[in-house]
Amino acid sequence: MFQLKPGSLAMIIGARTAAGRVNIGKSVELFALCQPGERFINPVNGVTTQMPQQGGRALWLVTGDVVAFDRQHGFAFVRAEHLMPLEGDFSPVKEETLSLS
Repeated sequence: MFQLKPGSLAMIIGARTAAGRVNIGKSVELFALCQPGERFINPVNGVTTQMPQQGGRALWLVTGDVVAFDRQHGFAFVRAEHLMPLEGDFSPVKEETLSLS
């Protein structure tokens, strides 16, 4: 099983809000797992952001062709369960022929 980690790619496969649903199916880069109450600098707009303490759960800050809850382009906050890692070898499987000697 793959783990989500900063710098890896993932696809958004779900959302709880109407604003988040526009991002379903888009591939994103994982920037950081943001904990409730944590402060950080947004890599897209350079704004210092503090996650709500009462949020109760960590959210991934992702970057790409996505929109945030306030319609800013380039980043979004996504629950881990709404992300599918895009890692591994996705090339078509080749059948190997058995040689009978």
